[in-house]
This record gives sequence, C-alpha cells and structure tokens, in this order.
Amino acid sequence: MILTIFGYPKTGKTILFNLLTRQREIVSKFSSSHNELHKAVVDVPDSRLESLAAYFETPPVFAKIEYLDTGSMGYGEIKNSTFVDILRRGDGLVHIVRGFTDAEIPHPAGKVDPARDIAQMESELITVDFISLDKRREKLTAEMRRTGSRELKEELDLTLRLQAHLEAGHPLREFNLTEIEESRLRGFAFLSQKPLIHLINADEDNYRSFQKLACPPERRRTVQVFCGRLETELLELDAEERALFQSEYGLADYHYIRDTFIQTSYELMNLASFFTVGHDETRAWTICRGDSAWVAAGKIHSDIQQGFIRAEVIPWNDFLSAGGFPQAKEAGKLRLEGKDYPVQDGEIVHFRFNK
Repeated sequence: MILTIFGYPKTGKTILFNLLTRQREIVSKFSSSHNELHKAVVDVPDSRLESLAAYFETPPVFAKIEYLDTGSMGYGEIKNSTFVDILRRGDGLVHIVRGFTDAEIPHPAGKVDPARDIAQMESELITVDFISLDKRREKLTAEMRRTGSRELKEELDLTLRLQAHLEAGHPLREFNLTEIEESRLRGFAFLSQKPLIHLINADEDNYRSFQKLACPPERRRTVQVFCGRLETELLELDAEERALFQSEYGLADYHYIRDTFIQTSYELMNLASFFTVGHDETRAWTICRGDSAWVAAGKIHSDIQQGFIRAEVIPWNDFLSAGGFPQAKEAGKLRLEGKDYPVQDGEIVHFRFNK
C-alpha cells in the first residue's frame, strides 16, 4: 500500500513524513524543491500480531506501508504532469493543510484558512480528472464513429456521466459504479476517486478551533487535525515530561497522529489484515475487506492460490483463548472454509492446497 503525502508549500508535509517514518528529513522554512521525493517503507503496527508472535516465540512480520513525500506545489500546479504522475502512484492521498500561523511564512492566499484550502484542493483534483476524461471522450468519439462498437458506446456513455458528475463539483469517489464500470476505470487512476485524507497541521493555539472541521472516514474521505511541530517536540520527551507539557497547553487528550494515522488509513482504504502463524514465522498480510480466501491465498503465493483446496480459519483471539490449534478444533472454533469465503480482519488462516 502506498500513501502519497502532498500539499501546497510550507504546510508540514515533511514533518508528517518524519513523524510516520521516524526519519529525520530536513525541514526548512524557506528552501523548496519541486523534484525532491522522499520514500520510506514502514511497519503497520498491530498488537494482535505481537500477541500471536509472543505465543509462537517468533518475531512478528508486520504488514508494510510505503509513504511518498512529494515536493511543494503552488495553487493550480497540481495539473503539472509531474505531480499528476506522482499522485497517481498512490493507493491513497494525504493532503497536508496549513492550519498554523507563522509571520516568517506568509500564506500564498494571504490568510490561513484550512476550509478554503481543502475546497481548493478538491477542486483541483476534480479539474485534473475532468481534463483526463475529456481527452478520453474525444478519443472514444472518434473510434466509435469508425467502428460503431457497442462496448465503446457504453464506455463513452460512462465517460459523459462521469464528466457531468465532476462538472457539478463532485469527486469521483462519490460516484456509484457497478463492478463492470469499476473495472473499466481501474487503469486511469483518477485522483478524485482515490481515498483522501485532509490533514490539518495546526498549532497549539488553534488546534481545538479547527477540530470542528474534522470528520470521520466516510465515502473514502476524512478530515483530521494534528499539531506537527508540537508533536515532533513532545516525542523527544519522556512520558512524564510529555504529560506535563500537554497539560500546560490544555492538550491532555491530544491523540498522536503517529499512533492513529495508519489505523485511520486502513479504515479509509477499506483494508484488513489476516495472519499466518507457526514456529517459523508469524506474519500479517493486507487484503481489501470482503476479499475471498482465494484472493487472500494469492497474497502469499500464486501456487497456493492455484492449488487452493480449503482454508482453516479462526479469529486470533479465539485461538489464544483456546490455547492452540488442537484445543480450538476440539472447541469447534476452527472452521474449514471454501475459496469464496470472505476473510475477516484479524483471522488466522491456514491454506490447504495441492502442490
């Protein structure tokens, strides 16, 4: 899974990247590069996997997530082909929104206004997709006149409906697609269709006032608030000093973005984890919620998928409560499922397959 961090200049993109990846990329108020791209692959924390690894006395092998930290871009620059290509690589997008004040860094629009910047970015993503669809519409129209293909006509009709949706100011993530329509669009990587996190980078003075803009994950979009500079400083302190500092600033209930962001991302992107366990390895694997056991098998190896016979399935907590596979089987907790079974988040799965 790849999450691409982007936004307007001097919003705190690299601060978030450093918090999530525990790296120390240079953060400067004034230097900027349009071509710089930081990458990092990090573990997805999972206490369930740690409990299973402790039972089997093996190191946990966590699922992975890759973060891309893009260079700065100005208002309207998202249409630049370089930025579009970078954003299309991501499975999800993280838009960093400026919510802090700093006299040395004037806002390009003259005033700090997260709601305005969120609306502006949504509009720019929609514009990029409309332009892409318009080019596709022209090509489809020409090909259909030449061939009279029914399939091309259906795609053209879909393209026109999508353009009307965008013209009305709605992102493609809010357009209800059939499975066939979804498959037709998969290769285009439309930006307004991707899961999107608007992350407001506030300071301790306005953190609470911007909380009114926050909203939980819904229809592949969410708005969250964090204090990038403050969180960076707090994480340098020990737990006791940190609690005292937070209390003094009235932020005793502050939730660290580093601890919650990945879980928020998983929920937004409709992802889940299943586990394979044993005395050789205890590992987490990432799937989409609702994926079948056959699809899950393919995450491990194509040979397991092709030779699929059955899947032995048990929720991780039922396994630990039972005390092992024999006890779980005796208690009726271990089930045999077929290839169409939708694997649930947190299940241990052992695949039987023809070698």
